[in-house]
Amino acid sequence: MNFNFYLFDLDGTLLNLGDIGAYANQILVKTLNELRTPQIPDKEERYKFWSAGDKYIEVLNKWGVSKARDFWEHYDKIDFKQRKVLFDQKKIALFDDVRFVLKRIYNHKDGKRLGIVTNTANYVVDFILKKFKIAHFFQNIFSMGAKNDQEFAKPSPSGIISILENFHYDGNDHKALMIGDSMSDIIAAKKANIFACLIKREKKRFEKGFNAWKFQPDYIIDRLDEVLEL
Repeated sequence: MNFNFYLFDLDGTLLNLGDIGAYANQILVKTLNELRTPQIPDKEERYKFWSAGDKYIEVLNKWGVSKARDFWEHYDKIDFKQRKVLFDQKKIALFDDVRFVLKRIYNHKDGKRLGIVTNTANYVVDFILKKFKIAHFFQNIFSMGAKNDQEFAKPSPSGIISILENFHYDGNDHKALMIGDSMSDIIAAKKANIFACLIKREKKRFEKGFNAWKFQPDYIIDRLDEVLEL
């Protein structure tokens, strides 16, 4: 393990929510219905929403969403309610390689440090980490809520930079790696000037390919335990 700092995305990287795209789309549609959106945009339009970054307000206004600035508050509450149901039904879980990898890095003799950078709401993240008993592995977590507004969500590098500052990262002396399952994770890592690792998990997620992405991952893995060999 050649890195000093390991930063992880949560959903789709550590937490198995099934088809993460379908899950997020389901919560999005429920939120739009709750906000009485005149007409639910088609799948292609909804897909574009996830890459809108800090321009999400413009997209929501275009869709006719009332109180667009309250969108994420509603989305997060619906998301939280759904995750609690899925947890009780044992339909969500950590991927089977997660605990092993976290333990190996956490217990490394060189004192590796771990963090999470996620666009999920802070109280949802707290719930997941406590329920699956992995909170102790992470020295720092950057999630949405509190002082972290949506403009700091990935693909913004703000979350990564915040954790690196907390870890007293020095680019001349340290190496940091961001591991995630989406284009947003890769963009955030490269904009923060650290190494980026794309975990594919389900290859069908990248049917359209990722070779055309403007920001390319430095590493591509199928399973999380492969990160131990980087």
